Amino acid sequence: MDDIRHTLPSKPTRFIDCLRLHIRESGLAYRTEQTYIHWIKRFIYFHDKRHPKDMGVAEIEAFLSNIGIQRHCSISTQRIALNALVYLYKRYMGCDIGNLDYSLATAPKRLPVVYSRDEVAAIMGLLHGAYRLQVGLMYGTGLRSAELLSLRVKDVDFGSNNIFVRGGKGNKDRTTMLPQCLTPALKRQIQHVKRLHEQDKEAGYGRCLSTRCLKQKIPKRGERASLAIPFPSQ
Repeated sequence: MDDIRHTLPSKPTRFIDCLRLHIRESGLAYRTEQTYIHWIKRFIYFHDKRHPKDMGVAEIEAFLSNIGIQRHCSISTQRIALNALVYLYKRYMGCDIGNLDYSLATAPKRLPVVYSRDEVAAIMGLLHGAYRLQVGLMYGTGLRSAELLSLRVKDVDFGSNNIFVRGGKGNKDRTTMLPQCLTPALKRQIQHVKRLHEQDKEAGYGRCLSTRCLKQKIPKRGERASLAIPFPSQ
C-alpha cells in the first residue's frame, strides 16, 4: 500500500533516508513527502547523480527551465518541483538560494471538459462490473481517483448514504453523499472482496501491510484486508 510510510533506520546514513526523516519531523503529510522525494530524485538524476551539496542556484535554474520548456510541464507542476527544491536547500540544508531566475512553463490553461448527462449515460452504458461502479462513484460522489482506490468499508455509511473521505486533498477529511442507486453494486463488491479474502486466508495469504506500531498494538490487524474495497486499477 502506498499510503503507509516506509520504515527508516533508527540512525539513517543515506541522503534520501535522512531527508525523509527531516520531512517527517517537520510534520508534513506523507503525500508531500512522496512528492518532494520524487522531484528531488529527478533533480539529482538530471545532473548525472551529483550530490545536492555540490550543486547550487545554477543547477536548480537549469532543472526548472528544462522541465518547464523541454518537458512541457504545466505551471503548477513546475511550482511543485520548485517547492521540493526550496525545501531541500533552505529547510534541510540551510542554504540561501536567493531569487531564482528560470524559464517559466508556458503550458496554457484549458477549460475542463464537462460531460452532459446524455454523454455520461452513454459512457456508463459501455461499462460493466467493478469498472462501472468505479465511474459511478467518481461521478456521483466527486471522489478523486486516489480517494476511490483507497476507499475502506468503515468509510461507507449505508444508513445515512454518506461516504467519509479520509486524508483527501490538503490532507483534510470530508463527507460526500452516496447515491442510493449505487448501494446494491457497492454491497456486492464488498461481499466479493470478503469471499476473496477468505480464500486467501485458507491458502495462507490474505495479510495486508501495516505499520510497526499497529502490528505491536493490534497483532491481527494485517489479517483484516476485507476492510479495504480494492478496485481494479489501470
